[in-house]
Amino acid sequence: MSDIRLVIGGLFLVYGVILIVAGVFGSPINLWTGLPMAVFGGAFVIWARVRRI
Repeated sequence: MSDIRLVIGGLFLVYGVILIVAGVFGSPINLWTGLPMAVFGGAFVIWARVRRI
């Protein structure tokens, strides 16, 4: 059974990494938006792994 926290965290992590890469090569606003998204997504993934249902 899949945990919704893992799905949400994975999506935030992927989108955050995409924005970080876009921010490195383009607008710095993407970098500053992608960093918190990646941290938030990573926290969700860690939370889902540590506290199983």
